[in-house]
Amino acid sequence: MVILTLKEEIILSALMMLEGSSSGAPLRKKVIELSRKNIVYGTLYNLLEALIQKDYVSTEKSDPKPVQGGRSKTIYRITIPGRKALQETLLVHEKIKKAIPEFESGS
Repeated sequence: MVILTLKEEIILSALMMLEGSSSGAPLRKKVIELSRKNIVYGTLYNLLEALIQKDYVSTEKSDPKPVQGGRSKTIYRITIPGRKALQETLLVHEKIKKAIPEFESGS
């Protein structure tokens, strides 16, 4: 069983909310929205690189923008192992919540 760190969980959740893939700027915006904390691009990209190393995220380059000097973007996509790790982590959260009587009744 894999248990993600909170930061990994937030990034993978953000990717899922963005239909499984995103470039850096929209992903950063969603991560900030979920965590309610600012995250600089360098930190985000370092975390994404760690997720790539674990095979939870893959990358591909988009087509360049159709303007002179247009650049391609890196698209980050959650992988099947990434989805599984996120699902396992969320199930652990559910079990913990149900095991705490105060939370069980929805209080």
